Amino acid sequence: MKRRFLFLLMAVCSFVGANAALNRANNNLTLGSATGEQGKTVEVTLNMKNATKAIINWQAELVLPQGVTLVSVAQTGRWTEAIQVNGNTLFSETETAVAKGESNATPIATITLKVDASVAEGEYTIELKNTVMHADDGTEISQPATETVSAKLTVTPATGIRGDLDGSGTVGVGDIEEILKLMASGENNPAADLDGSGSVGVGDIEEILKIMAGA
Repeated sequence: MKRRFLFLLMAVCSFVGANAALNRANNNLTLGSATGEQGKTVEVTLNMKNATKAIINWQAELVLPQGVTLVSVAQTGRWTEAIQVNGNTLFSETETAVAKGESNATPIATITLKVDASVAEGEYTIELKNTVMHADDGTEISQPATETVSAKLTVTPATGIRGDLDGSGTVGVGDIEEILKLMASGENNPAADLDGSGSVGVGDIEEILKIMAGA
């Protein structure tokens, strides 16, 4: 009797595990690869596939390489509700479930990242971990802690405007603020060393002011 019970228990566990894996395969979040310049912002697409479940909410943690920071997240496409950001954890829910049936991943959010000017040229990995999705039928679709969803972030050399340290596309007060932050932290950023002194300081602020004045 005990042996039969153990066999049934193992069969149930196997079925539950297989069903969970099937749910993850058909309903998941993924990231799109992107290319960004040193010292600039770059947009990464967050995609949802929900082939078999109508999704009412989701949560995921964004893992970024050193020197890359999260600026903002905006809903887009099929996901119409605002996305809450707590550190690098993203969360959103809807009053009306997003209908099932998308067999291919489709955009639900645009993630804006800032690539620090000190980040070396090359390829980096951005990841999603601890992903959990809930369907309107009560199903929880969670990603095992041992698994991550990854995408490639390619960083290219800066080709933008001299002095545009905040990636805004123009030189202004925001760039002075970036220099003040560097001075306060003691960090060095070659792109901010505008006067060629070998360090970031007041001389670089003066250079910013000259650029703003058109000198």
